[in-house]
Amino acid sequence: MIRFPLIRQNTPSRGFFAGFFHRHVPVLSMPSLRRAATLAVMSASVVACGAPRDGVRLTEGATTVPSEEAMALPPPGGPAVVSVVSRTFTNADEQDILLFTSASTPGQNFLRIKLFGPMGIDRDGGKSLGYATLRESTIGQEMRAQFPGVGMKRSDLFLQNDYGPFGYAFGRGRQNDSCFYGWQQIRSNEQERSAFQNGGTIQVRLRLCEQGASEEKLLSVMYGYTIRAGISKPGWNPYGAPPSVDDGLGRTSNPIRPLPQDLEPARVTHVSRPIVTKVVPVRATQVENSTQLVPSPDGVQNPQAAETIPLPVTSDMNTVVVPSPSCVANSDGTPPC
Repeated sequence: MIRFPLIRQNTPSRGFFAGFFHRHVPVLSMPSLRRAATLAVMSASVVACGAPRDGVRLTEGATTVPSEEAMALPPPGGPAVVSVVSRTFTNADEQDILLFTSASTPGQNFLRIKLFGPMGIDRDGGKSLGYATLRESTIGQEMRAQFPGVGMKRSDLFLQNDYGPFGYAFGRGRQNDSCFYGWQQIRSNEQERSAFQNGGTIQVRLRLCEQGASEEKLLSVMYGYTIRAGISKPGWNPYGAPPSVDDGLGRTSNPIRPLPQDLEPARVTHVSRPIVTKVVPVRATQVENSTQLVPSPDGVQNPQAAETIPLPVTSDMNTVVVPSPSCVANSDGTPPC
């Protein structure tokens, strides 16, 4: 228990209440007030440290997901995906696919994609993502934020990739850096949209800075990226109805020939000639009941015979006796007849 010194006053009382407070309520000096205030602050700090606190929450539901869950991917060959940051809203899903960056210009390369559409009742009560169509002012603000101090020139060309028209700007960053910013909105035609079909919108942004890269190389990323996600809700189809088939398909008197680049170049097939073995006749002579094989004049060795049969000579022909069928040889080999 802390005791505080009392300061007595000799001022006469002014009425019942004044006398009561002067008699029963102590008056503290300034040092005592300072000590009391310090103790109160220390007590509040101890209580605050001991009280449980809520966990840290990420704004807008931002989470890091594996690269396999990216809603869009750059073309094969790069730039490589470093990380994927995903955000969920009541009316959209947004992802920043962070790409490899080695340029000296400040900023992070990314491929940003937004899918607008019905997300389900499980997201009711959350935060919604504001929708803004493509405008000159909007693109200008985005480029000033992504490329501070870099002069970006918009292209006047009308270009299309597999998903439709898109625009881009190109500029030079620090040192030898080339910077690129592309934008695209995928949405079905107004006459095709209704409350039940061909709804939804996809927006894409591409920010790239690369050292020594050409405009053509950075532009090729807009032609090669792939959207690999969608909203599984009825009527969500930002791509619109499929194009109609050419009227000439399947009709007579309308030949369709392949282009030269569609055919493989002619291949020359080299047929190897078979090796022909020259057969040389062999002359055999009898030497002591054996046959000597004479090599051919070309130096080709004749194969060795597995068994040599001597050829008959004139003397052998005169002494040959052919026994009759009834004449059987004796045990010593002499003919009995």
